[in-house]
Amino acid sequence: MGSANPLDVIMKKCNRRHLVKIFIVLLTLAITIPAFTEEKPPIKLTPQEISVSAGLKEREDAVTAKEKALAEKEKELAALNKEVDEKFTKLNALQEELKGQLGGAVKGKDQQFKNLIKIYSAMSPSKVAPLLDKMEDTEAVEILRAMKTEAVAKIIPKLGQDKAVRVSRLLGLP
Repeated sequence: MGSANPLDVIMKKCNRRHLVKIFIVLLTLAITIPAFTEEKPPIKLTPQEISVSAGLKEREDAVTAKEKALAEKEKELAALNKEVDEKFTKLNALQEELKGQLGGAVKGKDQQFKNLIKIYSAMSPSKVAPLLDKMEDTEAVEILRAMKTEAVAKIIPKLGQDKAVRVSRLLGLP
């Protein structure tokens, strides 16, 4: 057994190196593990530090509560805005509908007024004047403005004197 196989010698040296490395890693772990598992003594705080910490916690809680309340108010405001927008849309739709209905009514009334003017224009001034005398001045002026100037010129002298003066003044105003 005097001469050892060179391959065996190399293997023994590699195994020794490998074993040394493993041994070093185990020693390192054995030294550092207690540092992580040791209980550290509690940190001692002064009464002032405790008071400040409690005050900060109260402020933090208050801010959180205010943020929550603000978020709820924002939700309420969004809902109200939506409701207002919906009502505004409905109001606009109703307004357009009313314009259409009113336009029809105005056209009908305009046609009736035009028919009345045609009738009064066809009548003799002596027959129209007593009717206008019984009307309000503004109504009489509205009718006279719609009639031809020649017809008005023949009707005004047939009106009562006071009515003729008032109507003439109103007709002269734009």
